[in-house]
Amino acid sequence: MTSMIDSISGEVEVDLLESITEELPKLKSIHSTDHSILIHGMGGQTRSFYNKLRHNPALELMWTGWSSNVWWTYLLSFIPGQAGLSKVIDRQQLNKLYFDIGQLSTCGLYFIPNGIVNIVLENVRKDRTPRLNDLLKDEQNYFLLTVDFDYHGDERDGEVFYRELVIGDALDSELEQVLTRTE
Repeated sequence: MTSMIDSISGEVEVDLLESITEELPKLKSIHSTDHSILIHGMGGQTRSFYNKLRHNPALELMWTGWSSNVWWTYLLSFIPGQAGLSKVIDRQQLNKLYFDIGQLSTCGLYFIPNGIVNIVLENVRKDRTPRLNDLLKDEQNYFLLTVDFDYHGDERDGEVFYRELVIGDALDSELEQVLTRTE
C-alpha cells in the first residue's frame, strides 16, 4: 500500500523550531520501539567533531564521511565538510543532539521504522543525500524533518531556518500536531 505524503516547506522561526524539538521527547509516540530516530548531518562539521560523537552514549554513530562523493574534495579535508548518520539512543537528548549536529549545515531528523534503517544507511553512504521519500513509499508511520541551520534569511537572517517536513499518512496525530505547529 502506498502512503499519502503530507509535506511542509519554507521558513520557520528559530524559536519555534527549538520549541518543537524540545517537545518531541515528551511525546509517548517518539519512544516507539518499532521506530528509530536518525540524525543525518549533511556536512559542515570537522572530522574531530564526529570522532567525539563516537564516545557519546546518547547516540550510535553509524557512518561518517566527506559530504561529497567527488574524489577531489578529499584534498580539501581541512574544510569542515564532514557528514554523518547517527542513531539516537537517548531520545530525551533528541533536541540537543539535533541542534549540535546540525548547527553548521543542513541536517535531517528521521523517525522511521526499524526495518529500513540499514537501507537508509546504505543510501546515505552511497548518495550522501538520498531521496528518502522513495525509500519510504510503502511506509505510513514516519516523519522526515530536514532543516538548513545555515540558512540566509535576508533581513531575518539568524531569526529563521529553512525546513522541509514530510509526514507519512499514519503518523501519530499528537506527533504530527507538534511537528506542524506554526506558533
